[in-house]
Amino acid sequence: MKKAVFLDRDGVIIALKPQSQAHGYICDKEEVVILPGVRQALDTLKSKGYALIVITNQPAVARGLISVEGVEELHRFINEQLGNVIDRFYFCPHHPEMHPDVPEHAKKFRIACDCRKPLPGMILRAAEELDLNLSQSWMIGDMVSDVATGIAAGCRTIMLKSAANERV
Repeated sequence: MKKAVFLDRDGVIIALKPQSQAHGYICDKEEVVILPGVRQALDTLKSKGYALIVITNQPAVARGLISVEGVEELHRFINEQLGNVIDRFYFCPHHPEMHPDVPEHAKKFRIACDCRKPLPGMILRAAEELDLNLSQSWMIGDMVSDVATGIAAGCRTIMLKSAANERV
C-alpha cells in the first residue's frame, strides 16, 4: 500500500483571478493561477514517495456553469502547469440544493451524495482504486470541510491559511 497526499484544489493549488471572483468558480483555463511555491512543494512530496491526489468539490457543474468534461479539461491543464506531477484528480460535481434557474442539463447533479466534502467518498474511492494506506496519508486543505474530510477518511490533516479562511 502506498501513502498519499490529498490536496484541495482552489486555495491550495490554485487561486481565483479577480475576474473569476464575481461568481466564485473557475470555469476556464484562463482563470487558473498556480499559487507560488506549489510546484516545488509538490515535487518535494513526490520525491518523498507520496502519491499526489487532488480532491475537490465542483458545484459549478450542478449550477450549469461548466460541464464534467470542462472540469476534466481544466484538471489536465492544471496538471500540465504543474509538470504532470498529480497522479489523479477526483471531483464532486454535485450540490444538494436546487435553484430555480439551474439549466435542465445540470439538474441531474443536484443530489445529495457521498463524495461531496466533508464526506470522505472521494478519498475512499481513491484509496480503493490506487491501493492507498490512509493512515499514512495526509489531507491538505484550506477549509474546515477539507480537514473534516481527511479525518473522516482516517488521514492526518493540515489546514492552510488562505483568502477563503482568513475570517475563520
